[in-house]
Amino acid sequence: MLEFFAIYSLCRVNKRNAIARGRKPGGYIALTIVLWVVMEIIGMIVGNVLQYALFGEPETSGLNFFVIIVTYSIAGIGALISFLCAKFAPRGDYVDPSTISTPPVMTSYNVPANMPAYMVDPKTAPVQPQEYVHIDNPYQAPSAPAVRYCESCGSQVRPGASYCSTCGAKIDPN
Repeated sequence: MLEFFAIYSLCRVNKRNAIARGRKPGGYIALTIVLWVVMEIIGMIVGNVLQYALFGEPETSGLNFFVIIVTYSIAGIGALISFLCAKFAPRGDYVDPSTISTPPVMTSYNVPANMPAYMVDPKTAPVQPQEYVHIDNPYQAPSAPAVRYCESCGSQVRPGASYCSTCGAKIDPN
């Protein structure tokens, strides 16, 4: 069970390293698993040969501690090779699709097109563009300010002015 956890963890690390180098992670994950398994089989063979050469006839009870140590040591070498391949891979141009964010389609009111208005969070909603004017009554269109003219000279008067800027006559507020 610990061996599967170790392979899984190493695959995740190698995936992160491959993506960081701009490479597709699938090949590096496969390389990790293949190197681990192949090197483990080689380690088992080497461990049995060493046990027979160093200690004579192997035990009949199966693999012993010496063979297990040799097996996992050589499997660890395979893991190290896969880690180094992913860590120092040549730079590529792969971008993980899960990191790409596409902006949602927005309506004219700066709300995503498929989201009901009551679900929009006002704190995170984008600010409305400047051409939209806040209206007290949303069912009534804003009216343009009335253009005023001086009764004495007939020139146009600025909104809110009390006197005409051309002739100086007092302007009636009504």
